[in-house]
Amino acid sequence: MNQAVSEATSPQPNTSALLSLAGKLSVDAVIATSPENFIYTTRVYLMSVSRLRRQAFGILPATGEPVALVATTERSQMVDGSWIKDIRTYTEFANDPADALADVLTDLGKDRGTIGIDLNYLPAATYARLVSRLPNVKFIDTHKSLAAVRAVKSPGEIELLERTTKQTHRAVLDAMSASRLGEAEQVMANRIAENLVNSGAEEVKLLIFGSGPRSSNVHARATERVPLKSEIVRLDVGGKYGAWSSDFARTYSSGEPTALQRDTYRKLWDLETATINMVRPGMAAEEPFFFCRDQAEKLGLNFKMVWVGHGFGVESHEFPIIRPGEKTKLEVGMVFNIEPMVTDAEGAMYHLEDLFVVTEKGARLLTLGYAPREIPVIGEPIRA
Repeated sequence: MNQAVSEATSPQPNTSALLSLAGKLSVDAVIATSPENFIYTTRVYLMSVSRLRRQAFGILPATGEPVALVATTERSQMVDGSWIKDIRTYTEFANDPADALADVLTDLGKDRGTIGIDLNYLPAATYARLVSRLPNVKFIDTHKSLAAVRAVKSPGEIELLERTTKQTHRAVLDAMSASRLGEAEQVMANRIAENLVNSGAEEVKLLIFGSGPRSSNVHARATERVPLKSEIVRLDVGGKYGAWSSDFARTYSSGEPTALQRDTYRKLWDLETATINMVRPGMAAEEPFFFCRDQAEKLGLNFKMVWVGHGFGVESHEFPIIRPGEKTKLEVGMVFNIEPMVTDAEGAMYHLEDLFVVTEKGARLLTLGYAPREIPVIGEPIRA
């Protein structure tokens, strides 16, 4: 069923956590500035904020009601879609957004004290202007604190991500079963893209597609190359659904896979499924990485990744990343992609990626299911 994600269907953010964040951090206000934090905080996907980097601010004061500050062109969309009722505006090109933000903070009585803001995103010129306009304010970085709120998904967010991910999985299955040896990469990739849009995506966000020697190009784009028999075909696909997206990877054979390819793929399947199945709430986010790395070594796989998974939501790679040194504890409701990539002795790259949510009992897949344990072949149907 074709079902787009709009402000009307976008899940409500964790408003209680957002409203209490400034008090929890002992600051006078927290300001969401990055596209991801602004979209999550306000519940409204503004194309201009995401694509054009037009500045917008979600202001969460320690006391008082939240405020959103956007360009005048975005006011009606904010009024229609946001849970925040106090919408302020500035005129793009006529007003400096930093001046507009300073004016709002002054009006709210937040022109002194400590304010949290996304310093890892905020343009240097905007920051300098804010400091000049508000000399009695100390600005600290609270991007990670907002990312931590986003990390634990609501039931509505999980439901949305499961729907979009299964649509993406189905789009790939149908496209690759309809593909044939002798077709160019671009023909097969276009078939995936068409299926994505027909199944509900507004557009294609991510479409990595490489065959044979090009499979080892991590971010390969489909070309007019025609895969030869007994080559690896690797793809990584995501659709765009308003503020949300999907992310899903699979590896295929072009036909008559070699013994090396069958063995490498089977071991990768064992590696990915074992890593996902070991996930439990309470473990540090780095633990699945170390497990995956150690299992890859035991299986004799060429695994060189410095991370193996990432949180997923309104941002493609969300906090926390499954990597060494990340001590954040996994919680029920967190959503992750696990995506080990390995290369065989001939240099071909293999990739599997599935989305799952952390539950009290462990990981629950949000895809249609794991890939088949035996390497699939283009043109052959796969039962999900």
